[in-house]
Amino acid sequence: MKVCVAGLGAVGGLVAARLALAGHEVSALARGATLAAVRERGLALTSSRGEQHVVPIKVADPAQSLTTPELLIIAFKGHALASDAPRLAPLIGAQTIVLPMMNGVPWWFLQPADAAPLVSVDPQGHVAANIPFSQTLGAVVHLTCVSTVPGEIKHGFGERLIVGEPGGGSSERVERVTAALASAGFQAERSEN
Repeated sequence: MKVCVAGLGAVGGLVAARLALAGHEVSALARGATLAAVRERGLALTSSRGEQHVVPIKVADPAQSLTTPELLIIAFKGHALASDAPRLAPLIGAQTIVLPMMNGVPWWFLQPADAAPLVSVDPQGHVAANIPFSQTLGAVVHLTCVSTVPGEIKHGFGERLIVGEPGGGSSERVERVTAALASAGFQAERSEN
């Protein structure tokens, strides 16, 4: 699968490195010290068993420097998404699946019920305007990892990633995404709720 990870902190870096090691075509959107470190040395991963890997991946900023992925994993901190959402728009093609792996209440939380958007998570509406709800899946991350140095990730414990449709039910795209994550050694679970 052709994957782009936006945000190479602990969770984003772990998922990017593991997907690349599993043979997926992985690129990443990063900036600052992380962008420089991964360009220079690659993405370093220490597994929960102490195995060390350095994974070369294409990393860039701005997003226009990357090709459109089949899967866009958003691994920003929740508070950064509202301001950074416009940076992601060039990465989302008509068939791109968007999978946020983020903390907090997602911007789409009330959309399946057609309720008013949560202003607290998308104050100016930038997220909804740039990330199509119809292309978005939900994710829950049950693992620990840390990045104390830009471009270096240490996996603590846990492998569980839960993926599902925001409105519930099953779908072919949930199957595709969980299969890709499982191929990278994650305990990828499909949720119909």
